[in-house]
Amino acid sequence: MKLMRQFAGLTLLFGGVNLAVGQTPVEIPQPEVRAHWISRVDFIRSLEARGFQGLVLRIEVDRTGSVTSAKVTEGTEEFRAAAVAMARKWRYKPFVRDGRAVPAAFTDIIMILPPESPVRTNKAFPTVQNWGSVKIVLKRTPCFGRCPVYDVEIDGHGNVTFNGSVGERHRHISRETLEGLLEVFRKANYFSLDSAYLIGATDLPTYITSISIDGHSMSVLDYGGLQVGMPVSVREVEQAIDEAAGTNDWLLPGR
Repeated sequence: MKLMRQFAGLTLLFGGVNLAVGQTPVEIPQPEVRAHWISRVDFIRSLEARGFQGLVLRIEVDRTGSVTSAKVTEGTEEFRAAAVAMARKWRYKPFVRDGRAVPAAFTDIIMILPPESPVRTNKAFPTVQNWGSVKIVLKRTPCFGRCPVYDVEIDGHGNVTFNGSVGERHRHISRETLEGLLEVFRKANYFSLDSAYLIGATDLPTYITSISIDGHSMSVLDYGGLQVGMPVSVREVEQAIDEAAGTNDWLLPGR
């Protein structure tokens, strides 16, 4: 249960912030760590994976965001060496305090996942004929912990609408950014995915993505989906929507 809650959390605070900028790492809370993730592999696949399994790591990074120390604090012994080797290859966007990049320390997680479920259909990804018909949505719901709760919509004109704890926010993104986001959906073979990937748990957040193009619509519900074989590409779609919309600007403390 303890590990399950840490998975649901990836949002819990792991201590107060120390503003010293010397060699002592600054303690970083979530979701700030999450906002500094750079694309990386953070899972190990195993035929023996069942339910919520993973390894909790204590990570330290230097001022550039490079990992200088990775230690497993909880998790299956057989995967610990592989997890440390994997974590040492991670990079984070630099953590900044008082306008300066600082060394940082925090908790992160590597998951133990089952093999991906095979895609059972192969539906063609629609070509955009009318950009006014395009709508992309990401919704994140509450969990047992401090998960960010919001929904964000991007239309085919590049208009972004965010609704969350800070209220409603708006911005505009470029056509280039929007086309790049559509490419992430295309690479995920999104219209061929299952409509839901669910695990038997009660304290996780639900992530729902959807896209509409010229009357063609598809939605995918992710509730602990990676733990039941959901393709990692679904998580990549979720992350790509956040990145394109810039949702972290409305989630980080003080923003």
